[in-house]
Amino acid sequence: MCGIAGAAWNSGAEPLSKETLRRMTAVLTHRGPDDSGVYFSNANSGNGTQPGAALGHRRLSIIDLESGHQPLANEDGSVWVAFNGEIYDHETLRSRLEGLGHRFATQTDTEVIVHLYEQYGLDFVDHLRGMFAFALWDERRKRLVLVRDRIGQKPLVYRQAEGRVLFASELKALLQVPGASRELDPAAVDMFLMYQYVPHPHCILRGYRKLPPGHLAVFEDGHLDVRRYWSPCDNDTMTSRSGVPANYAEGCEQLRETLTESVRLRMRSDVPLGAFLSGGVDSSTVTALMQAQSSRPVKTFSIGFSESAFDESSEAAAVARHLGTDHTELMVLAADARAVIPHLPHIYDEPFA
Repeated sequence: MCGIAGAAWNSGAEPLSKETLRRMTAVLTHRGPDDSGVYFSNANSGNGTQPGAALGHRRLSIIDLESGHQPLANEDGSVWVAFNGEIYDHETLRSRLEGLGHRFATQTDTEVIVHLYEQYGLDFVDHLRGMFAFALWDERRKRLVLVRDRIGQKPLVYRQAEGRVLFASELKALLQVPGASRELDPAAVDMFLMYQYVPHPHCILRGYRKLPPGHLAVFEDGHLDVRRYWSPCDNDTMTSRSGVPANYAEGCEQLRETLTESVRLRMRSDVPLGAFLSGGVDSSTVTALMQAQSSRPVKTFSIGFSESAFDESSEAAAVARHLGTDHTELMVLAADARAVIPHLPHIYDEPFA
């Protein structure tokens, strides 16, 4: 995973300072220990009377380890992006965009985003297949676009106040901004007591919001427009097959093909891959499909517990033996679990049962 943070501001609003952006990205180092970078729009070099933006990034290197530094721009520097996630079909998208005349400077999947935006405008999100949360700045239009993936695998929180929008991968980064409010939202507390977590778009603090899955937010001319771009009820054009299977056997085959393709796309990486194997149906299926497409034993990992009622390590080990994976098992003792408890508020940022 990676971490992003930053802001965009309207005419006359206070720009985000370099020191504040540095603090915002620093608290996200655990999300991206390999590299960091910042971008400030040209407007920030003046007296703050013009619209502008600042993007910060902490990187965990997965694809294109050498030239994938972020924030990243298009050919002329008019579109910038800070990206957390992975675009699974970036090679196909790259080929298509190159055929349309776009020139790429890196091999990273991040770069397809800025060129897709150049080509399709805000409809570019329809072409993205992956897990992602990112901030894109259009320097010509003075437009900030925040996007979260269809299912919400990657987090993105924001706050609109005093003519600007602040955003980050985690709430703790937004709290690095001078004067940041820490007032509890009573409605969010009520939701936590009912659901045992704080559902989107709410945050535990008043005035902060989570961008919902399948949504994008556009900040332009001082207005923030949050809109849905995808719903589970939509016909998903990102899958290779569609339609209701004619019978059970066809349904099984269609499911197998879809899962196999999904796993294949997710195995594209410039670093070693592994699987968290619990021994249940979900993780065992994914691991089996990984091993079937790998020329060497897949690295699998499982967590065991000293309390037998919670321990599934034997089931995981049995699946690992059956599939022939390179398996690692770790045990968590009660004392270890208790030691983690004081750190949970910092890790989760919000109450989480």
